[in-house]
Amino acid sequence: MILGTAGFTAALALLHMLDNGQAPALGPIAVTGASGGVGQLAIDIFNRAGYTVHAISGKAGHFDFLRSLGAAECLDRHALAFSGKPMDSVRFGGALDNVGGTMLAGLLPLVAPYGNVAICGNAGGIAFDSTVIPFIIRGVNLLGVASAGTVRPVRERVWQHLAGDWKPRHLERIATREATLDELPGVFGRMLAGDSFGRTVVRVGGD
Repeated sequence: MILGTAGFTAALALLHMLDNGQAPALGPIAVTGASGGVGQLAIDIFNRAGYTVHAISGKAGHFDFLRSLGAAECLDRHALAFSGKPMDSVRFGGALDNVGGTMLAGLLPLVAPYGNVAICGNAGGIAFDSTVIPFIIRGVNLLGVASAGTVRPVRERVWQHLAGDWKPRHLERIATREATLDELPGVFGRMLAGDSFGRTVVRVGGD
């Protein structure tokens, strides 16, 4: 199953943001960790739902591919310079953050008034240093996305969208490889080393 937890998580983030007033008119959505499974599916899903997506990734060699999924702009995370100010010029209408850590801290001051930042990962660290200013001056909202505990009525809403108006257009291209159960240790090693890209579909049975 190509969508899997990654696709469900990306769509759940969008649902939370929509329920909290996120509209395309607020500005582009930043997607961090854009080269990973959640990130690539988020680009496709958010674009399908009518949002402009700015992909943030440390893998500049994959930028053309991310654009082909629907990213209007690709930003190299190594070249991003966050000012460290409590509030900065607005750059994004909202964000889906897969990274946490300094990336999350840097994004918050750049989000438009009443925009939402949905967080679903911690690849960059479990702690972040911020101030209350984006929240009490601009009304920015930080939304947690926990797919495992999602109640059934919400799950049904997510899957209805994924089967309809949010259905990704590029699923077969996002599934970049297949692996057997015996091959998974090598797959995990590449993930931990930061060398993975896209989605790996696990082939459980034989041919």
